[in-house]
Amino acid sequence: MPRVSRIQIEGKRLAYFISNLWNTVTLIENKEETLLFLKDLLTPTEIRMLAKRIQIAKMLLEGYKYQDIIPHVRVTATTISSVNNQLQFGNGGYIKIIEKLIKIEDRKQRELEKRGEPKIFYPAFGGLADLATFKVTEKVLKHSKRKSVEKSIG
Repeated sequence: MPRVSRIQIEGKRLAYFISNLWNTVTLIENKEETLLFLKDLLTPTEIRMLAKRIQIAKMLLEGYKYQDIIPHVRVTATTISSVNNQLQFGNGGYIKIIEKLIKIEDRKQRELEKRGEPKIFYPAFGGLADLATFKVTEKVLKHSKRKSVEKSIG
């Protein structure tokens, strides 16, 4: 990621900026908005770096060893160790979200196997397992996200 500006900013102002970041992310309502937002917010290099970290976390949680992750994701052991430290000693957010992703992929994989389709699921080509369930969930979450941000702001 790029270097942070050396220009100092007071703590309260920075806290406000960070709160706006959390609220902005909370307000993202679907995959399309997420894609557009992150492509505007991040450079291609930052997107690649974050994607690799998520893949590393996913593989670690699935039980892969460093020597399996290194050639697959094309990263160093230091990068894997950094992600592993966040998984082990972080606030649990990483694990919570990655476990949700794994659960969705596992469900999709089982559905493919039941239909006799290939056993490999490529998320970039497959999307969510059940679009109807996704749409209902999306509507429910939309309301709760807005309420969460309204409560946070005041």
